[in-house]
Amino acid sequence: MECKAWIKKSVRGGPAGQEVLSAGGGGDIESRRADFALALGATALLALFVGLRFDYFYDLNDDVLMKDILSGAYTGTPEGRNIQMLWGISFPLSLLYRMAGTLPWYGLFLCACHYGCFFLIVRRSLSFAQTLRGKALLGVVEGMLFGGLFLSHLVFAQYTLTCTLLGAAAAFLFYTTDIRLGSREFIRRNIPAALLVVLAYLIRTEMLLLVLPMICVAGVAKWGSEERIFTGDHAVKYFSVIGLILLGILLGEVSHRIACGSREWRRFTEFFNNRTELYDFQQPPAYEEHTEFYESIGLSESEKELFDNYNFGMDEEIDEVMVGKIARYAAENKSAGVPFGELLVKNLRAYAYRFTHGPGTGADFPWNYGVILGYLLALLAGIFSGGRDENARRAPDHGAKRPLQAGKPGEKAAGGRGKYLGNAFAVLWKLALLFGVRTGLWMFILMRGRDPERITHSLYLMELVILTALLLTQWQRIGTALCRRLTAGICLALFGALSLAVWPGSLTGVLREQERREAVNAPYQELYGYLAREAGRDNFYLIDVYSTVSYSEKMFADVDNSLDNYDIMGGWACKSPLQRKKLSRFGIDSMEQALREREDVFFVRKTDQDMEWLPAYYEGHGTPVEICRVDTVAEMFEIYAVRDRTL
Repeated sequence: MECKAWIKKSVRGGPAGQEVLSAGGGGDIESRRADFALALGATALLALFVGLRFDYFYDLNDDVLMKDILSGAYTGTPEGRNIQMLWGISFPLSLLYRMAGTLPWYGLFLCACHYGCFFLIVRRSLSFAQTLRGKALLGVVEGMLFGGLFLSHLVFAQYTLTCTLLGAAAAFLFYTTDIRLGSREFIRRNIPAALLVVLAYLIRTEMLLLVLPMICVAGVAKWGSEERIFTGDHAVKYFSVIGLILLGILLGEVSHRIACGSREWRRFTEFFNNRTELYDFQQPPAYEEHTEFYESIGLSESEKELFDNYNFGMDEEIDEVMVGKIARYAAENKSAGVPFGELLVKNLRAYAYRFTHGPGTGADFPWNYGVILGYLLALLAGIFSGGRDENARRAPDHGAKRPLQAGKPGEKAAGGRGKYLGNAFAVLWKLALLFGVRTGLWMFILMRGRDPERITHSLYLMELVILTALLLTQWQRIGTALCRRLTAGICLALFGALSLAVWPGSLTGVLREQERREAVNAPYQELYGYLAREAGRDNFYLIDVYSTVSYSEKMFADVDNSLDNYDIMGGWACKSPLQRKKLSRFGIDSMEQALREREDVFFVRKTDQDMEWLPAYYEGHGTPVEICRVDTVAEMFEIYAVRDRTL
């Protein structure tokens, strides 16, 4: 009872029971403490529900390999150069593994980012409402909406979504910062937002750059909300925040280039970039139709097969130059295919369909409905707001701000219809700018032919969070208490209804996906247990790439960061200094040579994967081999010994 009384006392403001709004992050110390406690409680409840109801998984084998590199399971030593992330975040994570190698630091880091961003967004949102009822309703709706939409990504974590969530939280904090603050205090308040953007850049550079235009929209819209836009004070205010972000990104990029500045790492970086372009955005052309090209670069048909099944680690002659030539040739052939105009029209239709259609459209629903609702409600709040913030003028003292004049209850707005039209325009240009940028980003990914769920959901997430920030700030400027209450009721009711509609399907979907992963993982766990037992005999195993893609490891169950005695024969770490270090730990200079000459090196494949390419490859290199099956694991995996018939 004492705690409840303290919260009530902390959050009341103005006339008793009246829901008024603070200017995003303002309020007295007691109110801020209440916001902190309520946001922390909401975050804890969500984390407890997810943790008790589900197991946490690494969504893709990319995250599993990143974890293995950081923890030392890949090379035997925790590595600070994680390939996918920049050194500025990989190195600190590797230090944690060096200090306590048995803990699942990478999984803890991803979860901390997810729940930490949720906490920051909810805490800032609560600062707008000053009644206990308003805070409680707002916290519940935001928690339900975030949990319903993001549940699968909380359970099946992927660092691409982590990056976007960090960037979205930064945009939200920046846009909802009290616009009346003096430049010094405004900059100080936005240091956390700048750090979040820099952290997102370090985690997944490409994804942060993709959503950066939306973050810039938030910046332009914020600056455009000032009463006087082009002033020296405002230039200091906004360019200083931009400068902090750019400085952090510059330091992260420079430190990474220094850490990966050796010739070996530079060559691998070129190989990695060319491989990404080839597999993610192009396709290796068929050998039969492009024989002349492949012969010109010295690639035989059996070697080309390694590109098709991803096992290119077998061939030492496949390097960054060859992969670059194939990627450029594939791009030229692709551009000569479907005319640009026809492709543009096709993708515009797909874009419009995905944005407007409901259940049955795949992974876009219900994200698209949430975004559409965000646009409509932000416009509604804007129409009834005061247009430009009459209190946007900076107070003379650093950190000082003028009181927010929300208007008197029942006061009739001057100007009638013209006032509402002006209000609508004041928010409409911001929404139009955001929609235009989102359209450009969507067309970019659709035209490139690569739109996996982790990218499309990232775009929806960023857009929805920015729309929420716009909605709150527009709501803040509504002139009368009655209009504020009506608008708040409409917004909470509609978003609440959406979250209630989302939860059953989201919950069922995640449960089914967890059950599916449990079933799929069972034979893999037998395989990896078998390989671990064989480590005592100093055996090493080379695994066919496509035989491993279905496995998704749990974050916090059966954590084992000891050195693995196996590696896949391709993948994004292939031909890296890290892979060479790993193989050297087992005395292997070349996969191709070790597999046919050494009696303690074996080949592993899933029974449904073709292996005719393996003897064909050796035959093409003039070293015919004899392949013998030596064991079967879980009735799904086969272990083979490969022996040189000429020896």
